[in-house]
This record gives sequence, C-alpha cells and structure tokens, in this order.
Amino acid sequence: MDSSMDRIKRFIGKTVYNTYGREIGRLVGLTSNIKGDVDSVSLELGHGEFETYPGKQVSIEGDKLVLINDWSVESGELAKELDLLLRRDRALNELYSSGDIDEATCNRLKEQYRNVRDSLLKNAEETVRKLIFRSQRLEEQIKLLQSIMANNKMHYTSGEINEEEYCLANESIQKGLQRFIQEKKDIEERMNSLIAFRDTAEDLGELKRESAPVKISSQPVELTKTGGSRDIVIVKMEP
Repeated sequence: MDSSMDRIKRFIGKTVYNTYGREIGRLVGLTSNIKGDVDSVSLELGHGEFETYPGKQVSIEGDKLVLINDWSVESGELAKELDLLLRRDRALNELYSSGDIDEATCNRLKEQYRNVRDSLLKNAEETVRKLIFRSQRLEEQIKLLQSIMANNKMHYTSGEINEEEYCLANESIQKGLQRFIQEKKDIEERMNSLIAFRDTAEDLGELKRESAPVKISSQPVELTKTGGSRDIVIVKMEP
C-alpha cells in the first residue's frame, strides 16, 4: 500500500471509492508526517458531511483512490501479527529442541510470547464481534434489496411501471446486491481466519518437550471421548 504524499495528493478534489467500487465522496484534504507518508485523509461524503480517516485506510488501485474498510485493515493487521507470533514460537521450539537455546532463555521468551498472545487474542475477539455486527447489517441490506426487487417485479408485471423504469431500478439493485454479498463473504472469511488463529494459538508460549515413548499394551482399549465441547463458531453463507 503506497501512502506517500506525492502519489495521493493528486487525488485531491476527486472521487474516492470503497473496496467494492461504490463512490463514497471526494478527497478534500490530507496530512503527512516528516517522512512524507500520509497520516490521515479528509473526505466530503456523499451526504454532505466530512470525515477524517487514517492514512493506512487509503490505497491507489489503478487510477482510483480507494478507502479500505476499517474492519479489513484491523483484521488484516491482527492476522499478520498472530501469524508472525506463531512462526516465532515454532522457531523457538526448534531451537530449544536442538539445544541451540537454553531452557531459562526459552522460558523468558515464552512468557513474552504468552503476554503478546493474550493481548492479540483479546483484540481478535473484539474484532470478530465487530465483524459479526457488520455481517448482520449487510444481511439486513441484502434482504431489503431482495424485497425491493421482488416488489418492482410485481409492479412491472402488473403494468404499473414500464420496462425502462424497471430495468434502471433493477440494474442499480443488482449492483448493490453484488457489493453487499461480496463484502459479507469477505467478512466471513476474515472471521473464520481469526477464529482459526485463536484455536491454533491456545498452546502458543508453552514449552515443548520431547514426548516419552508410548508403551503399547496388548490389552484391548476402550476409546472414550474426553473433554467438554469446544465453543466452535460456524459461519453460514447464504447464496
């Protein structure tokens, strides 16, 4: 994501779009730091109000300036941080197992990793709640558009509106549906990704030791399920 002042300032006064191609307003101002990176952008929104957003939420895509959804930036950063922490923890386990690092140093680093993990997972839970709320809002919008489209079809079939009026309205509704459905799909993918990281990170920061050989008994063994049920979140995507 290029957020340099020189590249973004040329969009001042021009239309800004969201990730799904919808026009959301015009760029009317920006601020930058001493390095020339954009710290924030100010937009005049379609309804006439003005808002300021962090510079990390803007991206140049082709010849357009795009404002990335805050949930996308937030969940993306969390996913990267969790992934890096998991990779570092695995690397530490390998170093400890191979004798390249002593137990005291390993334990000290493991404690640091656990603290970071707990903080990240707390943030991830809050982000998932935000994503769920946004997904529910999108579902409401999708149902509303589907209802409007069905109502328009009834009016067209009954001759109350002509074909041109029906087609113009339907085209707009279809574009809206595509945007909402795609955003809902992206949100649910991010939610599932964060939930998967949460489950994977449960043992992160624990000192891994070599397991003792398992003695196999010749006596028949009865398999039983142990442990309680897990809080599994299932995200269902409607077509």
